[in-house]
Amino acid sequence: MDKKGLAIESAKILTRNDGVSAVTRKIGEVGITDVRLSADAAKSIGRRAGRYITLSGRPDAAGMTALLRRAIMQIIPVRGRLFVAGLGNPDITQDSLGAACVRKLTARKGFRYSLSAIETDVAAKTGLETARLVKAAAREIKADCVIVIDALSCENPCRIGKTVQISDAGIIPGSGISEGGGELSVEQLGCPIAAIGVPTVSSLSAVTNNPTDKEFLVSTANIDTIINVWSEIVSGAINSLVD
Repeated sequence: MDKKGLAIESAKILTRNDGVSAVTRKIGEVGITDVRLSADAAKSIGRRAGRYITLSGRPDAAGMTALLRRAIMQIIPVRGRLFVAGLGNPDITQDSLGAACVRKLTARKGFRYSLSAIETDVAAKTGLETARLVKAAAREIKADCVIVIDALSCENPCRIGKTVQISDAGIIPGSGISEGGGELSVEQLGCPIAAIGVPTVSSLSAVTNNPTDKEFLVSTANIDTIINVWSEIVSGAINSLVD
């Protein structure tokens, strides 16, 4: 799980003069926010510079899969070998998005893309650092782009299960529960990266307004349903790239 969460929640405190470019529009029931952070802006809010596209709306909103596919295509190369890594712990519902998505993907070769995927699990169970595992596998298959899928945290509990973020800025696996196990970025992988995440937890302090509750995470009662539906949406968007 990525503790950095949603870029739009951090970027809202900045302006264009601070090095932030943001375009917002709505298509049907889905809100789309395209944020670009300069190096200085990203550093000031503890993020990596890059592009963050956020789709806001219910996962069953009309056109969500197609809009997600379009957003992914704005991040990845126009053709090549796609390698998908499903991050997180499949035994913890709130952290199982990556595994759930990978299990619904179909590895195959299409006209513009070929697709392969791996479910990484967590280092505590595999004994393998997630970032190293992904890097080694991507290098072995000579991937032209790595797509990583992980659960996110968010500041606003109302965003749980109602937002998906796509970014080219990379990710630190496991950063939601520890200091992480190494960075996954274009610099480390040697190829473009697209990080896809859906918020599944929020800080308890966002509910209680008590700063001392910040270390505790809360979720929703129907998080299992949320994971199942979003895994269908995300995997559907990725599978359609290879059709």
